[in-house]
Amino acid sequence: MNTVIIPESLRPLTPILQLYLDSLLCWFSQYVYDRLLAKAQEHELYRLQSCLDVGPIVRVCGDYHHRTGPGRKPVHTVPRLVRALVVKYVYGYSLRQLEQQLRFNLLVKWFVGYEVFAASPDHNTLHNFERYLYSHHPRLYFDTVLKQIDEQFPCQRRQSQIGDTFALRADAALEGMIERIRHTGCRLLWAIRAVDEERYELLQAARYVTYLLGQEEVKPVYYLSADEWQDRLEYTIKAVLLVQQMVGPASSDPAVATWLSYLEKLLQDELALDLDEYDRLLGVALLPEEKRGSYRICSATDPEATIRNHGPGKQDFGYNISITATPDFIREVRADTGSQPDAVAIPDLLQAQRDHHNLCPPKLIYDQAAGTGKAAIAVTQVSQGQTQLVAKPMPLPTHHPCFLPQDFSLSADEQTLTCPAGRLSDRRSINSSGGHTFRFATSMCTGCHLLLECRGHSEPPITPRQVLISSTYVPYQQLLTYSQTPAFKQDMKLRPHIERVIAGLVRHNGARRARFRGLAKVDFQVKMCAMAYNIKRWIKQLPSQIPHYRMAIDKNTSLLLGTGAPNG
Repeated sequence: MNTVIIPESLRPLTPILQLYLDSLLCWFSQYVYDRLLAKAQEHELYRLQSCLDVGPIVRVCGDYHHRTGPGRKPVHTVPRLVRALVVKYVYGYSLRQLEQQLRFNLLVKWFVGYEVFAASPDHNTLHNFERYLYSHHPRLYFDTVLKQIDEQFPCQRRQSQIGDTFALRADAALEGMIERIRHTGCRLLWAIRAVDEERYELLQAARYVTYLLGQEEVKPVYYLSADEWQDRLEYTIKAVLLVQQMVGPASSDPAVATWLSYLEKLLQDELALDLDEYDRLLGVALLPEEKRGSYRICSATDPEATIRNHGPGKQDFGYNISITATPDFIREVRADTGSQPDAVAIPDLLQAQRDHHNLCPPKLIYDQAAGTGKAAIAVTQVSQGQTQLVAKPMPLPTHHPCFLPQDFSLSADEQTLTCPAGRLSDRRSINSSGGHTFRFATSMCTGCHLLLECRGHSEPPITPRQVLISSTYVPYQQLLTYSQTPAFKQDMKLRPHIERVIAGLVRHNGARRARFRGLAKVDFQVKMCAMAYNIKRWIKQLPSQIPHYRMAIDKNTSLLLGTGAPNG
């Protein structure tokens, strides 16, 4: 005990106070919390304490220890750090805001497990634990909370799920072509410096690289004329090519290899380079829009973020977040780069539920983006036939001079095909796509009154009519047939619920803008935001009367105790 806090008038009692002051402070802390909790029984944290068991999270994170020095016990134990991150995401705090709340907000301090006068962690300590989580257990919080919700509400596992996507804006700004190449080249140089200082010094002294590093004063890009812009682009490309050629052994380093790949992709996707036999640059031009690559890098600050284009006025630079949910809780969420089409993530969402929750929903209700035979096949395969995809079918092309495959009728056993004129063919062969090609012989088409619509000319047929029935034909027809039933209309009444869930995530749970850079970290963020959403919905469904919780304190940690066993 520090004798400085003992007033001068009580210094004669120092030996006694040294024996009992810690116990008195502990008692006073408990007294303050008892008085506080008596008036805070409707608060979210008080209600959350009654239902959330952080024990499974603590056990998984048992290998993490924050130590103040060799041989010392952790000052901020894992149970406290686990609860602190729950508070961070439930209330959308930054790490510095969480530090302040832990220092001055008594209810937060109680929930996390600190005495009134105990020192709380700073933002660096909290950051270290959060970094440990997204590096080792990125979905631990989300899965733990969802499993406990399922235990309390078993009917949730049997409900149909709704799916959709939304944009999460990147924590980066779009860069112009020259700035993007220059910035990526600089990131490559910095990665080289981290592993090979001598090679970096050699590169730094090269002719063009000086400009790449920004050590020369140059006119800003937005002041350049067209000719000056072209000269600046060529100058930048020369510097980048020189760096690529001089990387040497450093290219085996993972960070250097990553930035090399980003730089190569950027050049291949955007530019046409004219090189001589010695790989010297003769000229450079921008590729036409239709020839540029997909998933193009738009900023070296976050190379994994791309443009999400959902129509005029709906372009977002960032990530495409896919989600499945019931009307009450989020069942799965994942982040993909912005340019990825919506329906691509559906198999991954279902597979994650199988792997982590042993669950396949009876139905997955989606928008028209999933209304294809390919998406239906993917859902059937990943769920082993346990999940039915419900989506409005994508329209097929109608303005065509000849009959299309959808104008023909395939038999239930898929052995025969009937043409619009009612003529049947059982001659088929397997094609490369996994479907079948049916052949109508010339004798079958002779004298047909639909010859013009079928073949595009009125002359007698001289070749067989071949009709490709792809592997997606039957699943698409099943989607089309189901979309015309009353059950489909009833299922689609659930679709608006997903918009409410997305609005809750975006507006109230921090899922509008990325706080991290990189796909893996952003995926961790959206899962934590989904955990916060589920917790809030969970709290609202708790009974109004819950047990009173007190704080029991020992030497190492603080446990929040109720009428039963400690919740972690």
